Amino acid sequence: MNLFRTELRRFWGRRVTRGVLAVAVLLSAVAAVLTFAFTDSPSSNTQDRAIRAAESATQSCVQAITRDVDSGFAGDPQLTSAREALDDEAFADFLAEDYCYQDPRWYESENVFNSTGLLGIDDYSDWSEQRPSGERFTFRVGPDEFEEPLFGLQGVIPSIAIFLLVLSVVVGASFMGAEYKFGTVENLLLWEPRRAKVLGTKFAAGFLSSTALTALVLTVLAALLYFVTILKGTTDGVDGRFWLDLVSVIVRASVTGGLFFIIAMSVAVLARNTTASVGLILGWFVISNILIAVALKFLRQWELFSNATAFISEGDASRFVKAQNDTITVYGHGYLTAGLVVVVWAAVLASAATFVFIRRDVD
Repeated sequence: MNLFRTELRRFWGRRVTRGVLAVAVLLSAVAAVLTFAFTDSPSSNTQDRAIRAAESATQSCVQAITRDVDSGFAGDPQLTSAREALDDEAFADFLAEDYCYQDPRWYESENVFNSTGLLGIDDYSDWSEQRPSGERFTFRVGPDEFEEPLFGLQGVIPSIAIFLLVLSVVVGASFMGAEYKFGTVENLLLWEPRRAKVLGTKFAAGFLSSTALTALVLTVLAALLYFVTILKGTTDGVDGRFWLDLVSVIVRASVTGGLFFIIAMSVAVLARNTTASVGLILGWFVISNILIAVALKFLRQWELFSNATAFISEGDASRFVKAQNDTITVYGHGYLTAGLVVVVWAAVLASAATFVFIRRDVD
């Protein structure tokens, strides 16, 4: 436990960690200030104008469809039957409700920030019904039937969480890369010669600390933006399911940040260099997308970053399939399996790093 506590203190005492935390919190504050400055406050006048605009658009639609039906150009048997069965007023009400309804919120011209935008919806009043994740749809291409992948939650928090993975990579790579750079690995092994224990403790302390670091940054950002909406925005649609989604996204993003710390630290052990570790991981992010799209399509659903994104956003990892001489994107697996794929990536690289660390000379 002494070694574990030491590694925890070293993680939070490093300038890289404190610098990353300070920059992330500062950027969160800047984002909140900009959101406050460049969004409008809801006003009843704007809402009244939106209601009138929606009513006008509905009436125009009703009149246009009525003319088409009366002229025989409607092309919809249901409309023709309804026109024959209903009087003018009842038919107009039928069209206004079933065919021509216009939501007044579609006509609000204000730039008002909604708290539900933290997870991807800005203008709905019921988060539980309108949340982005939902039922997968099936579609056919020729004789084959496929499932369409879900994109999941795509708001401010999932998007920022994916960016924070880069910070986890930097912190994880430097956590071990700095040991090689300054030659402190030898001193550490003189104090604790069991190499597997040393590296395993570093992995554990770094994973927990990086998870906590990511959770702290995302919680601060979410709290600041929610406070902005209380002062100058709207919390329409925020219900129990919204809070459950928000907490679950932060938890999944934080765990993913911890896993990316392990991945980056493992690559740093293999490369014995911080810059090489960061470069290899970010280079893989760029190159893998090109290689998979061009030559290695079968690897798409197992790619590291796409699975991390799916896990964080509660979306699906997609795969390429051949359908009628064309390559299309379809459902690969769900977000829980995507999270397991990221765990496997981290476990494989950590095992390789441990094997090399035990057998290779330190100098």
